[in-house]
Amino acid sequence: MQVRIDARPTAPHSDDAFAPPHQRFHPAAMPPTRILILSDGRPGHFNLSEGIAAAIERLGPVQTSRIDIRRGRWSGSVLAALTRARLPPRQLLRLVYGVDEKAIPACDVVVSAGAETLAASIWLARARSVPNIFYGSLRLFSPADFALVLTSYARNADRPRHALALKPSRLDPDKLERAVGHALAAASSGPPTTIGLLLGGDAGPIRYTSADWSDLFNFIVTMHREHGTRWLVANSRRTPNDVSDELTRLAAVEASPIQRFLDVRTAGPGTLPGLLAACDAMICTADSSSMISECIWARQPTVAIKPTPFPLDRDERAYRDWLIGKGWCRELALSDLTPATFQQAVSRICAQANNPLDELAALLTARIPRLQSVTGTSLCKPTPPAAGHNEERTRQSPRT
Repeated sequence: MQVRIDARPTAPHSDDAFAPPHQRFHPAAMPPTRILILSDGRPGHFNLSEGIAAAIERLGPVQTSRIDIRRGRWSGSVLAALTRARLPPRQLLRLVYGVDEKAIPACDVVVSAGAETLAASIWLARARSVPNIFYGSLRLFSPADFALVLTSYARNADRPRHALALKPSRLDPDKLERAVGHALAAASSGPPTTIGLLLGGDAGPIRYTSADWSDLFNFIVTMHREHGTRWLVANSRRTPNDVSDELTRLAAVEASPIQRFLDVRTAGPGTLPGLLAACDAMICTADSSSMISECIWARQPTVAIKPTPFPLDRDERAYRDWLIGKGWCRELALSDLTPATFQQAVSRICAQANNPLDELAALLTARIPRLQSVTGTSLCKPTPPAAGHNEERTRQSPRT
């Protein structure tokens, strides 16, 4: 068992009456909310958990601990049966995960994502009588064993203790130097000046042809030639090597349309926030709902480009349709991608007005009242400012 602890105290702010929850004064004597993240070692799952922890941090000071766990050869059906049998949770933690519960840091809330963590989340919550929050599908486990289950699947949203939510991220869009207002203004007045491009690749039944990649490269060059568009591009480990090689070549030519290429084969971690901050709009290949969600979370106008055909299972299709229905993104087939169709898609996007971290924090406290008592923060809507009150001051980004 690996344990990592990250204490991040929140500084007090003034003008509490009208400040959003994360800016309200938190007495120095108030102990931090202790968040325990259970990790299965998969970065995507851990990022979801960190997003939930970041939303809790908007409510007050936190101390975050992480433990890495594995269930080994134990099947989910067996663990669900052991859970229903209500056997002693501390013994189950030791038997299945090889974890001594007493060695795990104290916590006020357990957060996790990924099937590997389901049973451990339940058993720790039982052993310590604390709420647990999970992102994902419960499979054979019962909603009654969780304080809240966040899901991206609409068909699960009406289940007990479930809530439909944008895939969370620890990214704070208020800290992106170029705010969403700039991006939307640029997008509405004409083609975006700077576009971010996040590339995935083949995933499951989704396949990109050489013609798809050719259409994309032609679009990059055409946008630069006709509108002077600058491109900030990042690939992923799924991106074919020949596509990444062509991007490297194109980025190196004189007067290249690509201002910067972040090649995952050579670039270090933590580069995405800088890319998001520098762009007026984002394009993502449609194979990854996580990439799309991250761009939406950053309140960037986001267009997902897809191959033809574009097979998705019903749950994933429903999640994409939900994002589109909210007005947060649009989809375009690569074969239809032109400057005109792209600009039309961007013009129909309405990025989120509020910081999604605050939206998630409000959801958490509404669905888990106990969490509100732990953080000592009320999320009741503040009284509207009186006439003449400086509203701009209440909308300032948090300072760290």
